[in-house]
Formats: sequence, structure tokens, C-alpha cells
Amino acid sequence: MSFRIGATVLIGHNGNAIQSYGFKKKRILGNLQKVLKFLDAYKVDEIHAIVPFKGKGDSGSSRIFSHLSELSISTPLGIGGGITEINIEEITQDPFFERCIFNSAIFNNPELLQKTKSIMGHQSMVASIPFIIDDNLKIYHSKTNSFQAINDELWEEIGSNFNEVLLLDARAEGTKKGFNFQVFKYIKFPIDRILISGGLTKCDINKARKMGLAGVSIDNFALHSEYSIEALR
Repeated sequence: MSFRIGATVLIGHNGNAIQSYGFKKKRILGNLQKVLKFLDAYKVDEIHAIVPFKGKGDSGSSRIFSHLSELSISTPLGIGGGITEINIEEITQDPFFERCIFNSAIFNNPELLQKTKSIMGHQSMVASIPFIIDDNLKIYHSKTNSFQAINDELWEEIGSNFNEVLLLDARAEGTKKGFNFQVFKYIKFPIDRILISGGLTKCDINKARKMGLAGVSIDNFALHSEYSIEALR
């Protein structure tokens, strides 16, 4: 499979595209349709559209997903954030969505993962893993809104349920300071099925290509009109 250059788009509860910095601060980028059309015009290989829902309660994702399916773009689209047993039936019936991206279900909802996989196929399953590294690797759990240690058992579950992993460097998100490749000392998942995101520079993208990763997902700063995605190819 060829190396892919995709883009991550975060979507706020009002349906606008938003920009996140370091997994903490956010600002509105603007109209979602305009942002997606920009990425469409630059011919990214895929778009990861994620509602950054933290904690418990109603994420409003069903309404946002419905709006997404009405937009006019030709780029393959994966969605995530607030996928539940309630809205998964509607999501999987829409051919506009090619991949489902999960975070909290990795930890405690194997039923939802199995149901999605049985309908859309294993190739559609993407695990979103925002991470930080202090003394050890910690990965984000959206339902508890916290970073937690990861053990071998959870890696086995990820390997069984997901075709690809999207690794997000949470501390580098929304910057150009570089992706933390030290994470690969801890990863127990096939490297050729890993995408990386967060703080990516052109050097990082070249390194990812040489390492044999599946691809990258450009975040935030690449959504500005002065930044050429084509220059990264």
C-alpha cells in the first residue's frame, strides 16, 4: 500500500471546524464546508473528521455526522467522536463514510467495535490514540478525559479489533515543533498500519515514509491557505 497523506479536521458542537493546540486550547477555524473543500482541492488522500468529545453525556455527534454526509467532497472520509450503539446503524448505512475512528470504545466497549466491524469490515476500523510520554507511554481515554498507562492486554485488543492506528502526539498538536518518534519504543502494533499526527514537519513526514508507516494525518496548521499540502508530497 502506498504512503498516504491525509488531514485531520476537528469539528465543534456548532458544526464549525476548530483548531486545537496541545490538546488543550481551541479556536474556531471557520465554516466546515470551506475547510473540507480546501483539503479536497489539495487532493489529500483521506480526511479524518473527528468530534473531540471529552467526558460523558451527549456529544451531539449524530447531528454533526448527518450534516457531514450532506457536504460535497470527493475525498474519502473517516469519522470519529461520539459513535455509539444508537447512531452506528445510521452511520454504517451511509456510503459517504469509509472508516470509523474510535477512542473510548477501545477501553470498554468491545460490543460496539464488533458490531461496527461486522457491518463495515475490518478494513474500516481505526483506533485513535492520542499520547504523551513522561516516564512511560500514556494514551488518552476520552470518556474519563485522562491519559492512562497501556498494558499488553489492551495492545492485544487493539490488534484484534483495528486495521489501523492513528497516533496523535498530544503535546505537539497544532504546532510545527515535530512529532515525538520515541513513541515507537512502546508500540506493539504493525508499523505498516500506523498513521501519525501532531506537530508534523516535512522532515517528520519523510522519516515516516522511510520507516514504512501507512501515512500521516496533517493537523491544524495545514488548514491555513498559505500552507501547501502538495509541497509535502
